[in-house]
Amino acid sequence: MSKAIVPRHWRVREADEVKINQLIIDLGIHRILARVMVARGIAGETSAEQFLNPQLAALGDPFQFAGMQAGCDRFVRAIVNNEVIGVFGDYDVDGVTSTVLLCEFLESCGVQVCATIPDRIKEGYGLNVLGLERLAKQGATLVVTVDCGITAHEEVLVAVKKGIDVVVIDHHTVPVDLPKAVAVINPHRSDCARQAKHLCAVGVVFNLCMALRKQLRELGFFANKPEPNLLNFLDLVALGTVADVVPLILENRIFVHHGVNLIKKQNRLGINALLETAKISATKITASTLGFQLGPRVNAAGRLEDAMQAVNLLRTSNVKTATDLANFLNDSNLSRRALEKEMVDEAILEINNSKDHQDSWVIVIGKEHWHPGVVGIVASRLVEKFGKPTIVIGNNGKGSGRSIPSFHLHESLCQVAQIMTGFGGHAHAVGVHLDFNKIAELREKLNLYAEKKLTKADLIQTISYDGELSVLDVGFDLVNELNKAAPYGRGNPEPVFRLNKLTFAHLKELNQGHLRGQIAGDRRVPFVAFGLAEKIKLFEDVADILVSVDINEWMGKKEIQLKIKDIKAHEAIV
Repeated sequence: MSKAIVPRHWRVREADEVKINQLIIDLGIHRILARVMVARGIAGETSAEQFLNPQLAALGDPFQFAGMQAGCDRFVRAIVNNEVIGVFGDYDVDGVTSTVLLCEFLESCGVQVCATIPDRIKEGYGLNVLGLERLAKQGATLVVTVDCGITAHEEVLVAVKKGIDVVVIDHHTVPVDLPKAVAVINPHRSDCARQAKHLCAVGVVFNLCMALRKQLRELGFFANKPEPNLLNFLDLVALGTVADVVPLILENRIFVHHGVNLIKKQNRLGINALLETAKISATKITASTLGFQLGPRVNAAGRLEDAMQAVNLLRTSNVKTATDLANFLNDSNLSRRALEKEMVDEAILEINNSKDHQDSWVIVIGKEHWHPGVVGIVASRLVEKFGKPTIVIGNNGKGSGRSIPSFHLHESLCQVAQIMTGFGGHAHAVGVHLDFNKIAELREKLNLYAEKKLTKADLIQTISYDGELSVLDVGFDLVNELNKAAPYGRGNPEPVFRLNKLTFAHLKELNQGHLRGQIAGDRRVPFVAFGLAEKIKLFEDVADILVSVDINEWMGKKEIQLKIKDIKAHEAIV
């Protein structure tokens, strides 16, 4: 297979020295930490203190969400009248955690709840009539959609005809007209006073629970019963937030900070069982653990199997059930990874052998035998490799797209909507459905649109870093300082540093295209280079590298480890 390597541009993150010095004076923090914070827009004593010490008291007023009061009023009526409330979730981690959170909160208020998640293959994304019927059979007179529903105009009308009220809780792009639900709670509504577009669905659901608990408290509902402790649900909020790759800023930072600490207390059997299958100690988890270890296992249920298995795992109070379901999800994830590799390899081969793909602004690629549950991950891998917005179509014309920062993918699809049966999503990720024979037309029209929106510079992949270090700077003190700025993720990227003019020793190629070795010289620091085996020749000469710094613990021994993000032949810096 051809191994086309797309070079990446290295760019140092700008940080104002005056603001850096002021933070050092105000907070007494290390210069490197101050630089990292200023480069991420954290300046000023108050905002810096809130950044370093995320407090739950800083969460905003949930009633500022458009639709929140109407939604709470309908919930209160359902609770007082002992109605059954149905929860209709999405099949990804955000949808699963949103479903579990709302079910557990309502049950802690004494409500009878039922839940369903659509079959990805048979039913597709979003609210559908089959799901409504499942909930209706269980007696639901109020259905709440979580992480979906914002475009479900026809389905909401079907529910109304069945005598079922609908509350929509979503965070995807809002259409011009809202569905005719009792309430639509979505931070992207133009009339939403709460500035919370960074939230994913589980964050919006948590705000609903805050608002509903407050309204029930004021009505005296908890006079003779305990109030639900919302802190107990922050593990779910953290998992859904990190897995949905929303910016880890403001409330999301608060949620993840406290949620990770809650997971370390090992209160939820399902998460504990997942950690065991991943061979990870709960005391060592970070936001990265949620995104790269737990999230994919929870996601695997909805991709290849039944997402309700993931819901059951996170809700169970039985140790054996938790173990069995965690093993099931782990096996599903292994199957997903094998399928993903097969599809990615096949896609790369076609792209490398096609001048049309290589010259395109947007990659649109599809195979009828590709599994639609994996196309989103494949699209992400292709964006990483080729640096272009990518849509991958699988069986029955069901596909997913991922984008680059300079291209709003959902807006682009709005320009070619007539080609597709349906689509939805946001700037960075979309889901699509179309007749398979229209892929070529979609490719052509999307590229015509993208040609007007993008420049060649937009397609040059850029990796940003936070300044230069020497090998002697890399130590436990540095890691401990940088950990104060965690959790890291989108919107607060993990710090990356440039180390220049290095040579390497004990180089070893691992499975799946990874490398391991040591920095040569007086101080031999071990490193791992994920996915960089294709650049192995560069490690055989003097080179510059971009790294994050980590602590690796094995058999009770701790050592500094560099994670190499990229490498290039050494160049004199003028």
